[in-house]
Amino acid sequence: MAGVDTTTITNLVKRVYTKDVLENLQNQAADTWPKLKKSSKKPNGEGLFGGNISAGNQRGQGSQNELEALRTPGHQVTNQYKIVPKVFTHLIRLSGLSMDVAKGNEDSFADNQTLQMDEGLKDATKEINAQMFRDGSGKIAQVNGAISPSTSLVYDHGCPTHFKVGMFIDVLNSGTKEIDSVEITDNDIPTQTLTIASSTCTDDMWIYREDTADNAPTDGKEIAGFPRITDDGSDVATYEGIIRTGAGYISAWKGLEYAAGGANISDDMLQQACARGKVYAGAKYNNITSNTSQVRKYIALTLPSVKFEPGKKRDSGAGKGVEADGVWQGKTWTIDTDCPFDEVILWNDEYVERYDVRDLSFDDSDGKILKWDQGYDAFVMYAKHYGNVGTIHPRKAAFRITGLATPTF
Repeated sequence: MAGVDTTTITNLVKRVYTKDVLENLQNQAADTWPKLKKSSKKPNGEGLFGGNISAGNQRGQGSQNELEALRTPGHQVTNQYKIVPKVFTHLIRLSGLSMDVAKGNEDSFADNQTLQMDEGLKDATKEINAQMFRDGSGKIAQVNGAISPSTSLVYDHGCPTHFKVGMFIDVLNSGTKEIDSVEITDNDIPTQTLTIASSTCTDDMWIYREDTADNAPTDGKEIAGFPRITDDGSDVATYEGIIRTGAGYISAWKGLEYAAGGANISDDMLQQACARGKVYAGAKYNNITSNTSQVRKYIALTLPSVKFEPGKKRDSGAGKGVEADGVWQGKTWTIDTDCPFDEVILWNDEYVERYDVRDLSFDDSDGKILKWDQGYDAFVMYAKHYGNVGTIHPRKAAFRITGLATPTF
């Protein structure tokens, strides 16, 4: 290279970041997000509108006598849903000085920037993947014990892996920030304790990524993950614009969940989830997702009771257990470290879909990936994703088991 400038760097990354490379990086970083089917439908304007049948034509059918008058006519009961795209961005900043210093050492500079962008895309994908296990509001976990003041913040009711060193957080009390843009310098997963600058906050307040709760719409800024799909209306009264609880609610739109109350995961509990989905909606879940904890718990409890007989496959009497290739009764069991430790989610990849307006990729709308940061001696590049996760039938889409016993980490 003759020198380092926005044009040479843009040409470099355009050669490197093909669609295949972007998808490969996403596959490396996440376990659930890449598995989701991309819908052929794209939200536009105010969102994607579609029709859903919430009840069949039950009045217009039935057995009758030969010359009896026809029954009172009926019709399929339909409702309109709306899937609204969410905006996610990942910003990387580069100083003008670093570009000037790089002259004469262009290859090293380019390698460093490629690394920055590779890891940036992985970080972005990991965060979007984590949002699949949150409800869209931006809530990550709750403060477990007031601090006044302290550098240690203990939390619960969230997945520890959603907190990252270097991440900035807010803690909100009825919309007021008790902690505002404080950096995490350590996250002790076994004790669920964050190390932050000395701060004060109230017990049971929700922790958010920095600014995620600011001016948020009713359904939040984040994508609507599994907790929103499986909610029966207890957390949020509507989903995709259809009422789940209260006046005019649609029963078929209520999600399916089971609170385990600290019980251990078992074959019967998984079969119960499958049975409920089948009875309520004819659901045929073909995926199971959990963190490492529930696979450990399942294996520890189930395998000791498995009978081994010469020449026969193992059989506990209740099921075949988790087989070597990560399958339970024909359902792929995926370990995802972003899934809460005390949850198991059964879902159908035909009904949980990504409605992407734009897949995660670097912005090059002006022909360049590297852009001047106006007003500063610096340049920026940013990846963005426009889209959301949705379903045309929540009960067929997923079943969530919560509050399971977890083994020691």
